[in-house]
Amino acid sequence: MKILRHLPNALTLANLVCGALATLFIAQSFDSTLAVFLIFLAAIFDLLDGAVARKLGVNGDMGRELDSLADVISFGLVPSVIIYGMLQQGLPYALQPLRFLAFINVACAALRLARFNIQEASQKTFNGMPSPANGIFWASLLAITAWSKHADASAIYDASELIWPTNLVLTMLIITSALMVSNIQMFSFKMKPGGFAANKTQWTFLITAIAISIASIAVLDSALMAIPMLVLVYIIFSVITHVWKSN
Repeated sequence: MKILRHLPNALTLANLVCGALATLFIAQSFDSTLAVFLIFLAAIFDLLDGAVARKLGVNGDMGRELDSLADVISFGLVPSVIIYGMLQQGLPYALQPLRFLAFINVACAALRLARFNIQEASQKTFNGMPSPANGIFWASLLAITAWSKHADASAIYDASELIWPTNLVLTMLIITSALMVSNIQMFSFKMKPGGFAANKTQWTFLITAIAISIASIAVLDSALMAIPMLVLVYIIFSVITHVWKSN
């Protein structure tokens, strides 16, 4: 059916709308739980649109460009608004202008996606950190903030009034922004033929991810805390692999 040819673009537009709505909800209420769901839903739509396009054989320039436009909103603008809110909460009055540094993130996301569109795609690696990883990282921090009010009294950390340390937020802003526009080869989760020997990085990361998730639940009493840690581990694994292959 001809209408199915439009399904990938519809999924991409759903990604964009989720990002736009998340931006609105975060701006209205920084710790919006609904915004968190929308960001992760946007990531799911972003995963599906490409898979559906390949399945239907309708890959094209329009879909590629539209996908990047949607990703700039969902995984560039939304993180910048999250970072802006974190800095606004943590900075003293005299340093409040520094909160506008948050929008470096969306600028770097736009540069990363523009570069991606003019480069030959690789199934094995990403040239620079993918923008969805950036979005998921900052969304997971927002999730911890949003749900901190519901933290169990037995949790070992006090999340009743969670304010992220300004130095940490600025450091992660610099790292995530720089990684998106870097030439560091970040590994893909797509498995290559050859079993474990050909996919050592992916399998090692998977095993580490399971261990971190279990530890986060057992020690911190929070599955949410595992998400930003997993993104950081993904970055570390990719940097180590990049340096190893470069030498």
